[in-house]
Amino acid sequence: MISVPSYEFPSSPLLIIGALGIVVAISVFFLTYQKYFNSPFNKELEQKRKSLLKEKQELKERMQKIDQDLKNL
Repeated sequence: MISVPSYEFPSSPLLIIGALGIVVAISVFFLTYQKYFNSPFNKELEQKRKSLLKEKQELKERMQKIDQDLKNL
């Protein structure tokens, strides 16, 4: 019969501290990423918002022009 190898989790304090350090680093990265991109001081977010508002206004003006052209027909 073939034996299946089984491994025990190492109980070394250095490995446990290292694993906790990785978990803390990932959580700090995630929280920082969320706070940065949801910040009101984010210039990229402000520029994107302004460009979307401008595009919305242009589309609205185009639709009004099309409506006027259709009424004139």
